[in-house]
Amino acid sequence: MHKKLASSLALAVAMLGTLVAPSYADGDTFKNVVQFPVKLLGSAVGAAVGMPEGAVKDGVKGSKMSTKWVAKKLGDEDGQFQTWTGALLGGPVGIAGGAAYGVFDGGVHGAKTGYEKPFSKESFTFKEE
Repeated sequence: MHKKLASSLALAVAMLGTLVAPSYADGDTFKNVVQFPVKLLGSAVGAAVGMPEGAVKDGVKGSKMSTKWVAKKLGDEDGQFQTWTGALLGGPVGIAGGAAYGVFDGGVHGAKTGYEKPFSKESFTFKEE
């Protein structure tokens, strides 16, 4: 009894699912199939360019943030001694952490933008914030 009810329910769900599925009757399917290799290559190139670009950009940003953080913990965020100490102690840590994050962030951004707009300016430049 339960198996028959479950199979009937599964069949009803499958039939309803076909109602909301796209029909692909507009002719864009051929265009999408032909452009897929170009989009895939654009995504790979965008990720390859975005990784070092993101590492540099986020490494600099991380260095600045960690320098300010160490200077603030030493007492004065804008003090000259505290800023220099923060740059010596926190700067390298911020560069390493920011670069590690930037490799991931830049790769994802490059891959996503490279797939949507292959070989465009947006896929080769890092996002502005």
